[in-house]
Amino acid sequence: MTHGTEQGDDGRPGLAVRLLGPVRAQLDLREVPLGPPLQRALFTVLAVRHDQVVGTTELIDAVWGEDLPGNPEGGVHTYVAGLRRALEPGRTRRSPGRHLLSHPSGYRLTLPAEASDLARFEKLRDEGRRAWRAGRAEAAEQLLDRALALFDGTALGGVPGPFAQSQRSWLGEQRIAVAEDRIDVLLARGRYGDAIAAARPLTDGQPLRERPWAQLMTALYRDGRQSEALAAYDRARAAAVEALGLDPGPLLAGLRQRIVVADPALLADRPRQPDAAAARVNLPRDTDHFVGRGREVARVLAAAGSGVCAIDGMAGVGKTTLAVHAAGLLAPRYPDVRLHLDLHGHAQGRAPVPAAAALEKLLLAVGVPGDRIPAAADDRAGLWRAQLAGRRALLVLDDAVDAGQVRPLLPGSPSSLVLITSRRRLSGLDAGESLSLDVLPYGDAVALLAAVAGDGRVAAERDAAGEVVRACGLLPLAVQIAAARLRHRRAWSVAHLRDRLAGEDRRLDELTAQDRSVAVAFSLSYRSLDGPRRQMFRLLGLFPGPRIGLPAAAALAGVDQRRADTLLQDLVDVQLLEEPRPGRYRLHDLLAVYAARECARTEDEQGRQAALARLLDFYLATVDGAEEVLRPQRLDRAQVPADAPRERFADRAAALAWLDEERGAFAPLIAAAARAGRHRHAWQLARCLWGFFESRGHWAEWITTHELGLPSARLLGDKLAEARLLVGLGVAEHFLRRYDEAVGHYRSALALMRETGFRSGEAGVLTNLGNTFRRMGRLAECIECQEQALEISRAAGDQAGEGIVLANLGELYRDAGLLQQSVAAQEQALAMFRKWGERRLEGSVLDGLARAHLAMGALDQALAHGGEALECRRGCGDRSGEAETLDCLGSVHLRAGRRDAAADCWRRALAIAEDLDAPTAADIRRRLAGI
Repeated sequence: MTHGTEQGDDGRPGLAVRLLGPVRAQLDLREVPLGPPLQRALFTVLAVRHDQVVGTTELIDAVWGEDLPGNPEGGVHTYVAGLRRALEPGRTRRSPGRHLLSHPSGYRLTLPAEASDLARFEKLRDEGRRAWRAGRAEAAEQLLDRALALFDGTALGGVPGPFAQSQRSWLGEQRIAVAEDRIDVLLARGRYGDAIAAARPLTDGQPLRERPWAQLMTALYRDGRQSEALAAYDRARAAAVEALGLDPGPLLAGLRQRIVVADPALLADRPRQPDAAAARVNLPRDTDHFVGRGREVARVLAAAGSGVCAIDGMAGVGKTTLAVHAAGLLAPRYPDVRLHLDLHGHAQGRAPVPAAAALEKLLLAVGVPGDRIPAAADDRAGLWRAQLAGRRALLVLDDAVDAGQVRPLLPGSPSSLVLITSRRRLSGLDAGESLSLDVLPYGDAVALLAAVAGDGRVAAERDAAGEVVRACGLLPLAVQIAAARLRHRRAWSVAHLRDRLAGEDRRLDELTAQDRSVAVAFSLSYRSLDGPRRQMFRLLGLFPGPRIGLPAAAALAGVDQRRADTLLQDLVDVQLLEEPRPGRYRLHDLLAVYAARECARTEDEQGRQAALARLLDFYLATVDGAEEVLRPQRLDRAQVPADAPRERFADRAAALAWLDEERGAFAPLIAAAARAGRHRHAWQLARCLWGFFESRGHWAEWITTHELGLPSARLLGDKLAEARLLVGLGVAEHFLRRYDEAVGHYRSALALMRETGFRSGEAGVLTNLGNTFRRMGRLAECIECQEQALEISRAAGDQAGEGIVLANLGELYRDAGLLQQSVAAQEQALAMFRKWGERRLEGSVLDGLARAHLAMGALDQALAHGGEALECRRGCGDRSGEAETLDCLGSVHLRAGRRDAAADCWRRALAIAEDLDAPTAADIRRRLAGI
């Protein structure tokens, strides 16, 4: 990897990547360790999409697909942090990145085209093909040779994940296509021996591809080896019969006949496609802007031997485009009949075509006179099958309403292929291949935008183009409409189009161009539903989060879970809803906008408010229950109706798993509650997330949710609620080391606690304020706060508060060098926490004891307490505490002379701290560097 590297600012080689083999990276000509397999998978996505912002959701889908871990966003952060350490070893936490950049919606790997072997391959391939078309055969051969030489085994070798798998397939196809192009050049230059040598590996490795067989037969014939050319046809036929039960298509059959009769023109011609003018053909014209879909096209092409391929997907996802494109590629295999029939399953102003009427159209298309077509549908089906018997026919049955509509149209001949498109999953159809089509990958969506727009604006405004395709939800129909508007409005910039699509209230109106409209496409699916399913769909438009679970959807709709499951599954079947994981559902972004609009148009204000209230009651009751498991000694409870539906949790692990799953919904739910005037829900939902955010170390989200809930508490005039949220803000700011902000929040909360007369709350604020003063080095003020808190807690009989103060005093005594007093205070606190089963606080005190014994030089006791602390913190899901204790154990091991063990602890602590974006990461990094 010594060629095509990026030059740094100082003139030295920079970052270079190899993708056309085992994935590798070099930085300044030195190999970069890319880390564990899933981290390599994430790097691969960024490298393939270099200089494009790849969204976090796209990275999750690309690395894990449907097999998601509990916290995929955290996994992305962890792997990005690992890559930054490898790619930018000297970068500090707050300094800007050079190679791997963060954006509000994701990440971008900056890499010049010449630093990527994939980009160089694509450039050489395109230049070689242009040279070939221009008649410059020698230059074409050299360029194509250079392109193929860049491969070093299988592309993206050893990289897991669905993105790598699909790209590996696509790149393998590209490699073969370029090799075939090169053979054509060799034939044209009269280098038949070289052409034979190049074609044989292709026919051996891809025996069902007809082009390399035709090239091999042509080269052998022109080299004077007629019998070997015919033997090559026999081998191709044997492979096709064994795999597909079919003879080779017209390309090879026609070439064989020309070889048999020694056609003189064959010595000068390249293999030709057969004349299909006599075939019954009415396939639509393929689009000029077909982009991507390599994996899907390969699956449709592979279905040629199975007889039936059903393609389903939501409105506008490109089902017909894929079917027509694949039909064009398959056309040479089906010379007799190639027909397209629109079944109008979801057509505006038209009923679906009955099977009998569809059979009449098909029979007329293959030349059966109208007076010979029977009246009965069964008789028509029998005649249709007889007409296709022994014929190679390709049918595209477009926009089927259900399996019953298409079943009578299927030919009985194994030599035919039927491609069916439908918005409904045709589970009742015995299809050889079923393909559910998803939206486009980000890069392909941008490429489609550029192709349809037709000028350089998209390339010149890459970031704005990315925001446009995201506003379109990566839906091909929406991207095409947006691009068409851009194409016909030369005065518009891409940024102007982005701004027009920014507001959800007008986005669907903007995605309309003459007779094409995203909203109309959606409405045809929506209006095919009955009343209960329509209502479930539009109520889902009220849900503000990214994914909704079955229990929450049931609460939203006001039905039991069994009924909700039936309704949701039916919406999945008609492609109005996705189910990425069992029991978890999501609306496509544009469908969510459409559902919300239909909800506002159809449901009255009272109905919408009632549905939102049911949803918020469910979440508040469930989050409150989870908080009860995580913090059983808390002093406040949420106010929810006793009969509100809720999830229940057996233990901390179950509560944290649910909270992790729902994490992305909390801030949107609080904001939605505040907008709807449901201020009690807003502030209490924020408050009840304390234990979750503290356990997981989600400090930024803690601040966001509390800032969203705080205005609601103030609007209610609830000073105690306001105080509690201010305390939460102070805790989060403290952990982020923004101590001045924390002190400000605590002092405001303290005044409110005293004003309301809530003594236990006052003690809690004093405790936290004292901790912050300790971190600021203001020990006198710290001691004063802790002593006041201890006095108030004992007077109020608040043993939980007393235990926390004792633990804090133990930390303070350690700072002051009073190590015996530190141990005594913390052991008292430990006894209290163990009595109450407060595992999280127990882990914190054990960590404090380990540090006290470390300061005393009692390393065995420090190690024992640290091990217990680590077990507690892992057991209760306290990731921030786990990193803290690993950091402590690293210091214990270093003091004992065990440098490798210390480094191991610090590396594990650093991985967690970086994943949480915790300020402690910088401290741990310095300790590691000092070993």
